[in-house]
Amino acid sequence: MIEINLLPEESKKKRRSSEIIDVSAMSMPSLPLIGMAAWAAGVILIIQLILFVIGFMTGATFKSLSLQYKDILPKKLETEKLKVRVDTTNKKVAAIDELMVKRFSWEKKLNSLSDSMTPGIWLTELEYDEKIRALPKSAEAGPAKKKGGQSAEETLSRYLILYGAASSMGEEGTALIGRFIKSLKDDPEFYSDFSDIELGTIKREKVDDQEIMTFKITCFFKAR
Repeated sequence: MIEINLLPEESKKKRRSSEIIDVSAMSMPSLPLIGMAAWAAGVILIIQLILFVIGFMTGATFKSLSLQYKDILPKKLETEKLKVRVDTTNKKVAAIDELMVKRFSWEKKLNSLSDSMTPGIWLTELEYDEKIRALPKSAEAGPAKKKGGQSAEETLSRYLILYGAASSMGEEGTALIGRFIKSLKDDPEFYSDFSDIELGTIKREKVDDQEIMTFKITCFFKAR
C-alpha cells in the first residue's frame, strides 16, 4: 500500500517530533518491595549461618561427650562390680555381728546339739548360710512394703546345716539318722529357734574299709 502525505513540510516535522519519545526523561517509580526482599534474604542468610554454627558446635560437643563416656565406661562397670562385692560383704558382716550378739545363745545351742546326739551318729561339719528368696505369689498380694531394706516380695532365709555320718548301712543307718532328727526336734532348747529340720542327701562311703552313710541335715531358722 502506498501512503501519500500531502501535509506541508512544517507539519511533517512537528508530527515526527511528537512521535519521538525521550526514554531517558522517563523516571521509574520507586519500588519499596525490592528493599524489603533484600532485607529478608539477608536475615534468612544470617539465621542459616547461626543454625549451622550451632549444629557444628553441638556435633562437636556430642562427639566429645561420647569419647568421654567410652573412657569412663570401664570404670563404671568396675565400680558396679565393687558395689556388689561390698553389699555381699556387708551382709556377711551383719550376719557375723548378729551371731556375735547372740554368742551365748549359740553356745547353748551347740551344747543342746551335743546333748541330742544319738548312738551311731557323729557330726563332721556345721555350716551357717542365708539366702534371699522370693515369696510365693499368694504372699505378694497387697501393696509393696519395705522392711530392713528388703522389698515385700523377698525375704531372708537362714539355715544351720549339719553334716555327719551314721555307722550303719541300709535301713539301720537310715533309722539312726531318723532318730537323730527326732532327738533334735524333741529338744526345746535346740529346736526353739527353728521352724523345721529336713534330711537332705544320703551317700554311701567307705572309711578305713568300713561302710558308712554320710548325710546332710538342714535346720531352717524361723522367719523374722
